Amino acid sequence: MAIVVNTNLSALTVQRNLFNTTNALSKSMRNLSTGVRINSAGDDAAGLSLSTKLNSAISASDVAKSNSQTAINMLQTAESDLAVISDNLQRMRDLAVQSANGVYSSSERAAINAEFMDRMEEIDRVAQSSRFSDLFLLNGSMGTVEIQIGTDSTAQSRIDISSAFQGVSTTALGVTTGTAVSDSTISTATDARTALDTLDSALNTISEKRSEYGATINRLTASVSRTDIRKENLAASNSVIKDTDIAAETANLTKQQILQQTATTLLKQANQSGSLAISLLQ
Repeated sequence: MAIVVNTNLSALTVQRNLFNTTNALSKSMRNLSTGVRINSAGDDAAGLSLSTKLNSAISASDVAKSNSQTAINMLQTAESDLAVISDNLQRMRDLAVQSANGVYSSSERAAINAEFMDRMEEIDRVAQSSRFSDLFLLNGSMGTVEIQIGTDSTAQSRIDISSAFQGVSTTALGVTTGTAVSDSTISTATDARTALDTLDSALNTISEKRSEYGATINRLTASVSRTDIRKENLAASNSVIKDTDIAAETANLTKQQILQQTATTLLKQANQSGSLAISLLQ
C-alpha cells in the first residue's frame, strides 16, 4: 500500500467503523435504560405499529372490564331492592291468608288491612326510588340499556339488559285493581282470598326477574374473566414485540464496548501512519 499524506484511508475506515459502533452502543444503552426495544419508528416500524395497536387493545380491555363490573354493581343494586319488594309481597300474602280466616271481626280485619296497605305503599316507594347514580332502576323509565363488554363497535361487543329494568310497582305487578293503592284491600275474607292468587303471580314475577338478574350477573362475571385472560395474552404478545431482552442486549452492549475500544486504539495508530513519510525524508 502506498504511503500518502493527504488522504489517510486507514483512518477514514476506522473512523467510519467507530461511528457505527458508537451508534450501536448508544442504542444498546438506550434499550437497556428504557427496558423497551422499540424507542422510535426507526427501530422497527412494523413492530411499532403492531405494538401501538396492542397497547390500544390492552387499554380498551381495562375499560371494558370496568364497564362489566359497573353493570354488575347496578344489577346487584336492583336485585337487592327486588328482594325487599319480595319480602313485602310475602308479608302481604301472609296477611291475606290471615284475613281470609273467618274468626276475625271487621275491626280486626281493618287492622290487618292497614298493614297490607302500608306494605303496598312501601313496594311502590321502593320501585320509584331504586336508583343507581341518576338512573332509576325499577320504575320502568330505563329504556334501552346496552353494556359495552368488548373493545370494538360490533354487536358481539355489547349485550342488551333492558328487560331487567322493567317497572315493578304494585300496578305493574297486578296487585292493585285500579289506579290507587286503596283500590285493593283485604278488608273482607272474600277480598283476602282473591288477593292470594294475585300475590302469588306477583311473587312469581319478582322471582323470575331476580333469576334473570342472577343469570346476567353470572354472564358479566364470565365476561370479566375472559377480558382478563385476553388482556394477559395481548400483554404477552406486546412484550415479545417491544420489550428489551436484557440478557441479549447486555451481551450486545459488551460487544459494542469492546469494538469501540478497539476502534479507538486503531484510529490512534492510523493517525500516526503519516509519520512514516517523515522518516523517509530524513
